Parts: sequence; C-alpha cells; structure tokens
Amino acid sequence: MIRIKSINYEHAAQRRTFVGVVYSRGSKEIKETILNSLDRRFSKLHREGRIHIHDLEAYGQTYNCLTPNILQSFPFKSFENYSEFRKILELFNYYKYIIVGLGNEQSGGIGVANFDEEVEILYTKLNIAKNEENFKFLQDCIDSFLKWINEARDRCGQVQYYVTLNLGLATGEVSRFVTSSVLRCFKVSDYIRPNIIFKLKNGINHKKEDKNYDLFQLAMDCTCKKMIPTYFLGDSNHNLTIDPFKIALMGCRSKVYQNLHGEDTTIGRANIVYNTINLPRIALEINKENSSLSKNEKVRLFKIKWGEIAEVVKDLLFDRFYKTCELDVDDLTCNLQNNLMIKDLSKVDSLEEVFKNGTLSIGFIGLSETIELLTGEKFFTSEENHEIAIDIVKTMKETIDNYRKKYNMNFSLLGTSGEFISGRFPSEDKKYFSHPLIDKEFYTNSFHVDVDSLLNPFDKLKYEGPFHKFCNGGCISYVEFQSAPLNNIEAISELIECAIKRDVNYLGFNFPMDCCKDCGTTGTFDNCGKCGSTNILRIRRVSGYLEDANFFTPGKKAEVAHRKPNI
Repeated sequence: MIRIKSINYEHAAQRRTFVGVVYSRGSKEIKETILNSLDRRFSKLHREGRIHIHDLEAYGQTYNCLTPNILQSFPFKSFENYSEFRKILELFNYYKYIIVGLGNEQSGGIGVANFDEEVEILYTKLNIAKNEENFKFLQDCIDSFLKWINEARDRCGQVQYYVTLNLGLATGEVSRFVTSSVLRCFKVSDYIRPNIIFKLKNGINHKKEDKNYDLFQLAMDCTCKKMIPTYFLGDSNHNLTIDPFKIALMGCRSKVYQNLHGEDTTIGRANIVYNTINLPRIALEINKENSSLSKNEKVRLFKIKWGEIAEVVKDLLFDRFYKTCELDVDDLTCNLQNNLMIKDLSKVDSLEEVFKNGTLSIGFIGLSETIELLTGEKFFTSEENHEIAIDIVKTMKETIDNYRKKYNMNFSLLGTSGEFISGRFPSEDKKYFSHPLIDKEFYTNSFHVDVDSLLNPFDKLKYEGPFHKFCNGGCISYVEFQSAPLNNIEAISELIECAIKRDVNYLGFNFPMDCCKDCGTTGTFDNCGKCGSTNILRIRRVSGYLEDANFFTPGKKAEVAHRKPNI
C-alpha cells in the first residue's frame, strides 16, 4: 500500500494530500513511459543526469508558462447588469477563473504583465465610479485575491498556483491605487505569494521627479520586510530598448520577449519547452579523461562537448515542440474559450501557428562549479577566471543565436533556477565521480557565485552582472542579507542602482524570515525570544518563490545550509 507520507516531492510548493498522492504516482508512471518512448539519444542524456527534461510528464501534452492577454477578450457583456460592487468582485473572480483554468492546462506558471494597468482598464470600461466607497471595496478584493493565491492548493490536489504580478508602471488613479494596495496588503500580511515584480523605469518611477516614485519607495519598504517585490531593471543597458509595458517576467525568472514571428512582447506568449544542461558533468568528464591538459585546453574542450550536447538538446526541444503542436486546439480549453494567446486559437489551422511565437529554451546550471573544476579556482577569485566564465556563457549564447537564425525559431538561453535539479545532478554525478563539489549535494544556480562566497553585495553584482545580457531566456541575481533590512530603504535603493550600473536584468533580495507559530513574533531565531516556542515557520526563497523551508527538496536544503550573507 502507498502511504501519503511516502511520496517524495520535487518542489517546495507541494503538500501531501490523497489527490496529490494519486497525481504523483500517476506522474511517475507517465514519466517512465515517456522516457521509454523517446529517441534513445534523449532518454540516455536524461537518465544519466547530463541533462534534465523539465516537466517530463507534460512532454507533448502542453506548454510550460504563459503571460495571458486578459484584455483582448474580456467578457464585458456578462458584467452589464451587475452593481458596481459586483463588477469589482467578479473582475477578480475572473482572474481566479483564468488562473485555475491555466493552472490545470499548462505545466508552468502564470504571469500578469501589467496588473495595475489591466485592472484600471477593466475598471474604467466597466463604468465603475472612482469614489472612496468603491476604492475601499477594491482594496478588500485585492486583499482577498492575494489571500486566495496563498491558500488555494487546487492544482493537482496539492500545489499552489505559480502566479506572478508585474506592476509599477501605470500612472492612472486606479492603477496607482492598485499597486499601492497590493504592496500595502502584502507587507502587513503573512502572505508569501504571489511573486510580485516591480518594473523600474526612468521617467515613470525611478527618480524623485517621476510620478510613481512614491510607489517605488513603497515597494522597497515592502521588500525590506518580506523579500517581495523583486525588481525588473528597465534602465539596465541591455534592457534600454525594451518597452517596459510589453515585457513581463515570471517569478522563476523566465523571460519571453524577442519574437521572430511577430511583435516583441511577453503578452500572450509562452515558453513552450525548455531543458537544462548539467555543466559540472562535462567538466568532471574532461578532468577524468584529460587531466593533463592545460586550463585553456580544458576550456576549449568544454565548449566543444557542450556544443555536442546542445545539438541533441536542440533536437529534443524540436521533438517536444512538434509533438505539442499536434494537440487539438480544444485540448487547451481555457486558452480557446478566453483567447489568451497572441493568436486566437479558434482561428488557426494548427497550434504551430501560435506556439512558434513562444520560446524554446536551453538552460544551464553550475557555472561556478564548472569553472572551479576546469581551472582549480572559483570564477570570482580572479579576473582571468571571470573572463573564462563570461566567454563560456557568451559561446552558449552564440550557439543559441545560430539556432534562431538557422531554424527561424525563438530559441533562448536560460539561467536555470534548478529547484529539483540542483540536487538531482550532483546525486547522479556521484555515481560516476568523486569530488568535494559533488559531496556538498547541490550545484549553484545558473551563473551565480557560490552561496557561501561571502562577497560583499557590490562585488557579487559586479561578477554576476556581465552574464545577464546573454541569458535572453531569463536570469536573476540575488543579494543575501543576514537579517531583514527593516526600514532600510536606502540599502535596497543603493543596491538597485549598483545592479543597474552592472547591467543586471532582474534583481531580488533574500534574508531568513522566521515566524513563531504560537505568538506571531517574526525575525530570525531558533527559539522564539518572546514565548520560547520552537514551533517556528521558516520562510526562505527557492527558485524565485518564497516557501516553508521544511518542504524544500534535498538539494535546496543543502544549499540553504550553506548560504552566507553578502551584507
């Protein structure tokens, strides 16, 4: 008999339920069936831990994540006979309906590109008066919406929805009220979801003379207490040409923007498929087979071997992409009925017409370990090794760009977050190799410096900044505080300015956040200083989202144990 507590989960958002057990058991069987059906080139790389096929159970069944276009087919007519209060209430019920529909129709997250602006457009078109009474009810509905996102565990009977709200740019009265309400409600609550991304841009909210500068201040104040929001840096050099209203990020860091088949925008577009390559594995093999080679020769060989794996991964992405395109449009009921994608599913001959606007991403993890294996030193300990690391990622991006040109498809390079694979990859590598970097039981996300580097935050951003422009499929840098920087807006602001100077795309701030379940005291502690309780909720960030540390995967638990503050 299968017991609920016997199920091992792959990410921290899962909880143990009967329905979850049924799903997990079925998912495991489906994954094995799919692996057995794949071209052996693909399945062999996955089974051996050289690559990871994400959301394997969804292979050929659905796409990954989507930023839906809520406005293009919003059901205004159904609201005509409602009172103003009912219109506000049903507006947020519609968002819930879309989240539930997409959450059970796709494998990944759901992003809202401009939550503040969207709500104002809907509010205005629904002819809702801008008065104190309506605004008070609007705030209550926003709070209720955030509460629902935190508590609803409807997906697969065990998982909360991965929702990201992008906001901060819209300057209308309702928009500003929405942004202010979201941030104020989040700050004073015990909410850890949704992920909120504040989009920062000169002329709108970045400088003191900007209309929404006060909202930027409010956002930073919220970050000081709750780690959220994180920040899309529209004034970083490689983001300057991007229309900030047309781009949105997922909390996990996914970025969908450039489009070979239409307008450059995130709205209505999806990441269709993505895989991640295990970089340390390549370096481990080189050291074992070619230990006498010079550092430069090892790096040259690494690029060749990565390129060989990337060729197979590219073919794998195509295989999954075209199998997904074979679905009928009515297999995506929520999208079909609500016209959420960049093209109307009811008016296309095949899903390929829609999905070709999405991205196919090749991710990577463990750059830090890789450089140490190839050179004997960490990449943040010398300028030479830093240049080697940059050159490797640049080479990856050049390969991705060649795929874009050759196949006329939206390939992108992703700095993978790796919640599950950060532990899976070293576990697999341990079967073939022995090395202290494997023994620590996790690999470092994407191009990040080691979590225990003890670099000051300015140096951390200096070393990570140059990688951001290459990762057009998404990336983030974090600064780790020893404790919550309560009310220290100046520190957050100074680090944001440093990140912009270093050409960082997306920036977040981490710190341990503990809460006594018995008396509600918050801080950082093993035992509650007020009541002495050991019944402590420990919130930490994992793969972009805040979660209860008790539910982390083994790899992420090992990583958290190694984390050291930058400030």
